[in-house]
Amino acid sequence: MEGWTMRTEIRWSVVVLGAVMAFATTSQAAQDQDPIARGKAIVTRSCSACHAVEVSGDSPNPTAPRFRQLHQRYDVEALAEGLAEGLTVGHGPMPEWTFPPADVSAIVAYLKSIQTQDSGATIPPPQPRP
Repeated sequence: MEGWTMRTEIRWSVVVLGAVMAFATTSQAAQDQDPIARGKAIVTRSCSACHAVEVSGDSPNPTAPRFRQLHQRYDVEALAEGLAEGLTVGHGPMPEWTFPPADVSAIVAYLKSIQTQDSGATIPPPQPRP
């Protein structure tokens, strides 16, 4: 009987592991298909140490702009070029970032989705490095 119980536990473990892996794969596939979710994941991973990347909250670095208010400084759509070619800024410790085209599209989609509704003048984005 002991052998049967162990085989049953192993089978159930395999079933549970398979279900967990299928869920993780499905979640990743859904995120890959949804550019806004993908963009959110990218900026959360790459930018949230300094910037507020959600629809609320303050930036951990008080001098870093909140992403939901970028439209007050920049044309969000125009940030795509800088993200692809090397986003640089003339302040502090911000590193230079470059992203592949698919990530750029996802980041811009996410940024556009979280912009606040107040209007404000925009200025051109920072120039990419040559």
